Amino acid sequence: MAEVIEIRATVGERPVTRDQVREWESRRATGVLRKLASHLGSRGLAELMPGCSVEALVAAPLDVQQSALTELKTGLGHAGIYAMLKRELDVSDRMARTGVALSRGRTKHSATCLEVPGYSAERFATWFNNLVTANNEPDMVAACPDHYLLRGLPGGRQEVVETTGGSPMPSRFLVDYTRTEALTIPVDPRYPIQIAGQAFLDDGLAIGGVRHQFLDRDGTLHALLTVQFPATLPGRLIRQHQWHLAVEFSNWLIAAAPAAATA
Repeated sequence: MAEVIEIRATVGERPVTRDQVREWESRRATGVLRKLASHLGSRGLAELMPGCSVEALVAAPLDVQQSALTELKTGLGHAGIYAMLKRELDVSDRMARTGVALSRGRTKHSATCLEVPGYSAERFATWFNNLVTANNEPDMVAACPDHYLLRGLPGGRQEVVETTGGSPMPSRFLVDYTRTEALTIPVDPRYPIQIAGQAFLDDGLAIGGVRHQFLDRDGTLHALLTVQFPATLPGRLIRQHQWHLAVEFSNWLIAAAPAAATA
């Protein structure tokens, strides 16, 4: 994704540079490329990306890795992703249920702030909402190496298969953007634009949620991005997911430039 805008990031409470965000993304991209290559084997990789080797992809610039990851995941398709990650998704499902039970309603929040001069909060929020309603899977998947499958479902829901923060394995859940009653992430009255929803497993067990809040101030878009987890989640995973948020929303902001930029 071409760098066309200025993005200021605060991960947790610490300002970080764009280079630091890209370095985190690059490490994750390399790890996911190796994971996919390991699952696919040389024949599978050659079938999806003829003439490419994992060594060449690992050594490639981040933009090339981003494109390769999206091509591989799209080539695998939904069924291929499910099959490749079946065991890990089963384990993470059990871990999520245990975490919710042990947390007894207590939660933790992972938050990141982004600022983008020359952007409209309303225009970006409209663009982002359209990703789900129009089911633009390539842009949703391409935003972060740890995204495996993101697709819109009927009734305002979204299916997500991703590695959350520093988790050792990916997980699968549904986000319902029509429900917020179980969210403990506070509404900040300074932010008039809200994108919020609860995260569930297939049987309806609530495991967390998101509340992303946006405002315009002095010609700059301000985004307060927050994800809710069960309280038993280790602090390291909470901190790593702050970087995940910085990566995915930075890339979505870059992709949204034609619609969201005001200059």
